[in-house]
Amino acid sequence: MNRYPRYVLIIFSVTLTIALPGLAIYIAATFDPNAYKPQIIQLVKEKNQRDLKLDGDIKLTFFPRLGAEINGLSLSEYQNDEEFASAENILVSLAFLPLLRKQLELDEIVVTGLKANLIRFTDGHTNIDDLLVKSDEAKQFKFDVGRVRAEKSTLIFRDEVSHKQYIFGDLNLKADKIDVRSSSVDDVIRSKLKLTFRMNQPEQPEIDQAIRLSFDLTLDAANQYYAVSGLNLESKGTINGISHLVINSTGDFSARFAAAGAVGDEFTVTGLTLGMTGISGGNNLDMQLDAPRLSLNGKKVASEGIVAVLKIIGSGGNTNGNFSLSGVNGTISDFRSSALTVELESHKKERVVKAMLASPLAGSVTAQQLDLPDLVATIDADSFGASDGLRGNLKGSASVDGLAQNAQVQFNGRLGGSDIKGNLEASGLTPGLPQPVLNFSVDIGQLDLDRFLTPQQKQQGARKFTKKVASGKRVDEPIDLSLLDDLQDLNIQGSIRIGVLKAANVTSSGVKLDIRTGQYRDPH
Repeated sequence: MNRYPRYVLIIFSVTLTIALPGLAIYIAATFDPNAYKPQIIQLVKEKNQRDLKLDGDIKLTFFPRLGAEINGLSLSEYQNDEEFASAENILVSLAFLPLLRKQLELDEIVVTGLKANLIRFTDGHTNIDDLLVKSDEAKQFKFDVGRVRAEKSTLIFRDEVSHKQYIFGDLNLKADKIDVRSSSVDDVIRSKLKLTFRMNQPEQPEIDQAIRLSFDLTLDAANQYYAVSGLNLESKGTINGISHLVINSTGDFSARFAAAGAVGDEFTVTGLTLGMTGISGGNNLDMQLDAPRLSLNGKKVASEGIVAVLKIIGSGGNTNGNFSLSGVNGTISDFRSSALTVELESHKKERVVKAMLASPLAGSVTAQQLDLPDLVATIDADSFGASDGLRGNLKGSASVDGLAQNAQVQFNGRLGGSDIKGNLEASGLTPGLPQPVLNFSVDIGQLDLDRFLTPQQKQQGARKFTKKVASGKRVDEPIDLSLLDDLQDLNIQGSIRIGVLKAANVTSSGVKLDIRTGQYRDPH
């Protein structure tokens, strides 16, 4: 091997090692970056129509990396004096050698004490739209960032559409570039991110979550492709009365937006898992959901089977639920699944209730509609007082209309040995608004309440009935409707019609029971 190139390289390295510190000392002694503050402020004003304030000093750093440190800066809103963002300290370190190749490569950006205000206005646009506009000016330098750090930061999001505000505090971000070398993807950004923050909502103090997540991020602006892979999310805290709430989720997400004039944005979710545990009303909650694949390609939607499991454990009893949805195919205006199945099993004291519901599913995202056109349900309740329990088979249909904000259910079949049919309509199903309105109508062929009594209760009732008959008193037995006390705050109006009713050894026909609660309750 020729030794001369090796010697030249050694001499160049030694010379550079000696020269760079001297150059750094010279620059530090003769160059004052603070003298250029007015030019920097004016440049931002001309380019971005925003006011930049540099209250602190700008310091050059040479060890361990070449860079600059800025203290006390803020940026205004677009064409507005109100503050958009501020930071206590920003440290930027540069890679020196890439500058010789006209490449602006930042080793690291560290932001401390960042506070930013993100606003979505009523017309849908945001206060950062102007910052996201791509510049048409030719790039003289290729820009690249190795690492980004944000520490002790706060993001405030105000949504003027929903009139809600969210605060993401104690925000810490670590983003490290993933080095994937390929000439065909020079402008693709690949980073490994770790993010922690605390989320709360001033209007609802019961919302308080500490969130930790990590994922690999791909940003390909040229091809309008964006992806999150290997998501690992953990959230702990309280939301709307659910304490000790722990949420875990994993999955991969991608989006590809069609070019201008083309049709067919693509969104894909694969390997999605969602787990939730918490305590609500003294009950322990445990929910798990798995969705292997969901996709939206243009107007076409597709998914593989979705499975969910729910467990509720409390002092009053336990409830288990299983949900499954077979593959979904179609379009956003007309999608279908061959089978939706829901199974419930409840154990409360001596009562055991099992129920199953199944139906094909059809729906429309654009019309915000969901239909269960061929609904089949079975009910099997043991130890309900009756020796043979309470069993039934029902058929019917159900629908939800998001635009009209209502839901309807129609059913008929046999329950407890009697024919039964009915309908239920719920309206005003808007989150955050007062209680919805429930209207119902139920027709029962015959109902024997005595069959739900224990043998001891039947004997006591028979003796009481015999004494009243012997004494010549009227045989009036009140029906216990204390169950309705739990419904008094709901807006319910409806009627139950019973062809033949047997209660306390008394048989009646043509019985009608009207129920009104909430706003329908008779004040007298």
